[in-house]
Amino acid sequence: MAIDQGVSPLPQSLARPAPVPRRRRSARLNALIEGLGSWLLRYWAYGVTALLGSIVLLAVSVPFLFYFGLDTLARPIYFALHLICAQIPSHSFYIFGHPLGMCERNFSIYASMFVGSLLFVLSKRRLPGIPWWLWALTLVPIALDGFTQMFGWRESTPLLRVLTGTIFGLGNVLFVLPLIERNLVVTPEMNAALQLRRALAYQPLTSLAPVGLGPVGAPAWANGQVPAQTATAGQALPTVALSPTAEPAAPSVSIRQARGSSRSTAPLTQQEKTSQ
Repeated sequence: MAIDQGVSPLPQSLARPAPVPRRRRSARLNALIEGLGSWLLRYWAYGVTALLGSIVLLAVSVPFLFYFGLDTLARPIYFALHLICAQIPSHSFYIFGHPLGMCERNFSIYASMFVGSLLFVLSKRRLPGIPWWLWALTLVPIALDGFTQMFGWRESTPLLRVLTGTIFGLGNVLFVLPLIERNLVVTPEMNAALQLRRALAYQPLTSLAPVGLGPVGAPAWANGQVPAQTATAGQALPTVALSPTAEPAAPSVSIRQARGSSRSTAPLTQQEKTSQ
C-alpha cells in the first residue's frame, strides 16, 4: 500500500512572519531619534543641573567617606575628581581633617554654577541672561588672581579664591544657559512641522502605494487622488477617474459601422442607379 509522504503546510500561526520593510524600520528609527531630541529640548537644563549637583555632592562626600572609614569609596571618587581639579592640599577646605574632593577655587566655581542652574530651572528657564561684555568682565577677577599667583608675584587667600570662583561660575551660567535656551526655542510652526513628520513616519506603507494606473498611464495619486486602500491578491484594482485636465478618450467604432458609413458616403455607380 502506498503511503502518502507529502508534507502538509504549516498552520498560519506557526508560519514565519513577513519581514518588516526596510522603510518602516527607518521610519521607526527616525521617530525614536525625534522623540529623543524632543526630550532633550525639554529637559536639557535639568540634565545640566543634575550633572553639576552630582559633581558638588561627590566633592563634599569625600571627607565624610574618609572619616567613616569608607576608603574603598572615597579614594576612587577623589582620584576621579582629579580630572577637573588639581587638588592642591594647601588650597583646599578640610572637614574632619580630610580635604574636599576639589580645591577652594574649583569647588566655588562648580557650587555657584549649580546654584545658578538651579535658579534657572526654578524660573522655568525664563531667567534673563547677561550680555557678552558683562560675562567677559566676570573673567577678569579670576584671571588676575590666578595668573599673579601662578607667576609667583603674590599669594592668593581662601577668600579671594572663593570670591573669584563664585563670580566666574555665576557669570558662566547666567550667560551660557539663557543663550542656549534662546537658540533652542521651538516656535509653533516648528512644532507643527515636527508633528507632521511624526505622523508621516507612523503612517503605514500601504497608504502611500499607488492603487492603479489611470487611462493616461499615471498612478492614482499623480492625479491628485489619495487612495483609501490598495487591492489585495485576487481582487481587481479599482478604476481611477480622470483628472479635470485630462482629455476624454475617443469613442470606439465597430468595423460593421465603419463599412456602413463608407457605403453611405461613396458615390453610386451607373449600374446601382439603374437597379434603383
